Amino acid sequence: MDAKEDFRNHIQGTTAGVVIGDRALEQRRTSPYIYDLAGAWKAMTGLPFVFAAWVANKQLPPDFIHLFNQANAVGLQNIGAVIAENPFTQYRKREGLAKFLELLGK
Repeated sequence: MDAKEDFRNHIQGTTAGVVIGDRALEQRRTSPYIYDLAGAWKAMTGLPFVFAAWVANKQLPPDFIHLFNQANAVGLQNIGAVIAENPFTQYRKREGLAKFLELLGK
């Protein structure tokens, strides 16, 4: 289904959907069954859920890579503030991603 279309009106009966962001908060009011994928992954593997990863299936232009790296650098320069706002006792996101890829057979 086209991701531009708001598909939530199709979620009914035996048709499920993955809803994220603000739409997920709204969907909680109408769907009788709600599953937290991150919670289910953590329960199954004991590892954190990786919500996003930057990947490309083709060569990226050098100017894009440069701008992307600059944006990443800004985030990393402020990592202390980010961690202070989101204290975690363990940083195991890479282990979670590795487990996901392992289960995919990659």
